[in-house]
Formats: sequence, C-alpha cells, structure tokens
Amino acid sequence: MKVDYLYAEADSVKAASGYILTILLMFLIGCMIGYCMEVLYRRFYSAKKWVNPGFMRGPWLPLYGFGLVSMFLISAIIINALPESMPLYNPLGHLFTNTNQCGPTVYDLIPIAIIFACLILLEFLAGLIFVKGFKVRLWDYSNLRGNILGIICPQFSIIWLIVDLIYYYGLNPYVYNMFSSLYKFMFEGGSQGTIVNVFFIFALGIVYGILIIDFITSLNVFNKIVKLAKNSNTLKHYEKFREEQKADLLMAKAKLAALIPEDIKQKHAENKAKAKERNSKIKNFFNKLMYIDPNKISDSDNYDADGRPKKEE
Repeated sequence: MKVDYLYAEADSVKAASGYILTILLMFLIGCMIGYCMEVLYRRFYSAKKWVNPGFMRGPWLPLYGFGLVSMFLISAIIINALPESMPLYNPLGHLFTNTNQCGPTVYDLIPIAIIFACLILLEFLAGLIFVKGFKVRLWDYSNLRGNILGIICPQFSIIWLIVDLIYYYGLNPYVYNMFSSLYKFMFEGGSQGTIVNVFFIFALGIVYGILIIDFITSLNVFNKIVKLAKNSNTLKHYEKFREEQKADLLMAKAKLAALIPEDIKQKHAENKAKAKERNSKIKNFFNKLMYIDPNKISDSDNYDADGRPKKEE
C-alpha cells in the first residue's frame, strides 16, 4: 500500500518539522476563516452591527483553528486505526494512508460522533476559560432554551453537527489533498523546495509572532485600550466625521424619496407591510421555540461602543 507524502514513513527531523508546520498553517487558516464567519454572523444576525467577536484584536479566533485541526487529526487517526473490514468514506481513493475508494458507510458514524463531541467540548472549554478566568463572555447563549451556563446550547450544537457533516463528507478529502500537496511543495528535496521552505517558515513565524503578541497584549489591556481610545482626539474626530456622513446620507435618501411618485411609494409600502406581517408570524413561531425571551434576540448589549465584548464584573 502506497503512503501519501503527508503520512509517509520518515524518521528525519525535516519530515517531523514539516508535519508540525503544516498543522500550524492549518490552525492559522481555521482561525481566520472562523473570524470572518463570526464577524458576518454578528453583523447580520445576532448583534446587528460590526463587532470584533474575539478576545484578541487581530483577525483570528483560535477556537476555529483548534476545531479544524481536531477534525483533520481525528479523521486521520480513526481511518488508520479501524481495520479494512470497517471501511470509511473515501471518495477519491487516497485519503491519508487508505487507498480503498469507498462511498458513505455506517462506520462513518464513528468519526462523525467523535468529531461532534470534540467540537462541543472545545466550545464549552473555551467559553468556560474566558467567562471564569478572564470575565469576558465572547458569546452568550443564556437566552436560548436548554443552554448550559450560557456557553453551549442544543441549537448551536445542531449547527456544529452540520459543520461536522459538511467537513467530513464535503471538505475532508480536499483539505487532505491541499495540505498534502502543500507539504510536498514546501518540504520535498531540491533547491527550490529549500528556498520555499525557508521563506514559508519565516513568514509563518512572523504571523505567529504577531498572534502571540496580540494574545499577551489582550490579556493585560483588554479594556485599557478601549479607555485610551475613547479619550483620544483622533477617535473623537472620527466619530464626528461619521455622524456628519450619516446625516448627509439620510438627507440624500430623503431627497431621492421625494422624487418618487406617491402612488408608487404607497404600493411599495403596502407590499412591504404584507411581507413583513407574513415573515413576522413565521419568525415569532421559531423564536418561541428557540428563545426563553423571544423579545430579546439581539446580543448587541454584550458589546461596548467600540464593538468589543464587554468585561463582566
């Protein structure tokens, strides 16, 4: 059985360091993708405004990095540990050390269940550390039915299960291929590979250096930076400029609305009211199922004026 580059048997320090660096890159990518997802979710659904959802200032959420690495490694361990009589999903026929092409099977429930439990555990531990250790609630499920300490809840556990299924059946083979190819390109022999290797390590080191500095700084001055910024003249000028631009935009909208004929505006208002009433009934039904207090859905109160999570007393 032929083994791919990423899991080829090798005793050299170069190969071992290559595996570690590839995982570190995967962690970093997961952090950044998760950050983008959380920013968009809070902007258009939960907080209804642009916020920085993480404990740190930079564009990364380590929870998602750990999640991606965990899903990848759990899949690798299980597919190598199970006997050939228990085949797992392998659509391309070269997943980790397994070269037997196979569609979905009942044995897929093993890695799916373990990954699902791992994601929930990661979310619970991360939330508990920040709430109890740093007095910062980065997310708040306390208004959702069935929540535990406001950190995990059945509703978002279902979302983690969906993420689990999408990753396992949709992304896992391609994530493996991508990082397998990346490892080959970065760490295989040859002068070009050596140059790329050095550059890659240097760039990755810089990014992780920034991340570590960001983390250390955030531990000590999470609220001090906000207070300093509030007292700065630059921020005051920016806030004044933003209010002026908002007022100009409202005036421009009013002038544009004045040009639209009244019958068109009335028809549009009627259609909008009907659609709003229909959507409101559906929305209220689901809100009663999900929330303890359906009238309090937005978590915008959990963020300060600068879009940072508030520190609990």
